Amino acid sequence: HEHPTQALLDAFTIRRHLRRVHGEHADFAGRRVVIVGDITHSRVARSNVALLRTLGASVSIVAPPTLLPSGVDCWPVDVLTDLDRALPEAEIVMMLRVQRERMSGGYFPTPREYTIGYGLTRDRLRVLRPEAAICHPGPMNRGLEISADAADAANSLILDQVAAGVSVRMSVLYELLGGSE
Repeated sequence: HEHPTQALLDAFTIRRHLRRVHGEHADFAGRRVVIVGDITHSRVARSNVALLRTLGASVSIVAPPTLLPSGVDCWPVDVLTDLDRALPEAEIVMMLRVQRERMSGGYFPTPREYTIGYGLTRDRLRVLRPEAAICHPGPMNRGLEISADAADAANSLILDQVAAGVSVRMSVLYELLGGSE
């Protein structure tokens, strides 16, 4: 129920961003990461929570109550259902794909209502801190969990995540298959 290489490439991408914005010695200690969306069906959320917390970040997850997994109250995170409350403090906002293929209905009333309550829209972009970054592990449902404005914003790290995916996964495979002594 996890996706460890995605968490590694996300952490790599976020660290590069933090060091660009805050200097070469910036790390995760005390940084506020907000993970938003379909937490119930997300392997990425579980892996990112574990890794980001290990690295010292403060993590909040935001989702409708119907998309929060059972036992989430035992995770080392703040659990919120109000995205607008979480965004002003966020240094990193990680949007998750709504995994409709794993749903049998009833998780939220309509796609439009989901976007209104939990989508990273043009209006919500204005609430973010100037140095805040946007992540999404992909594939994206543009217009549902993330607007085109957010996906393509100057502070979006999405293409950086894609680029990091190849090198991070190559490194993991190299180490697993023998690597160097």
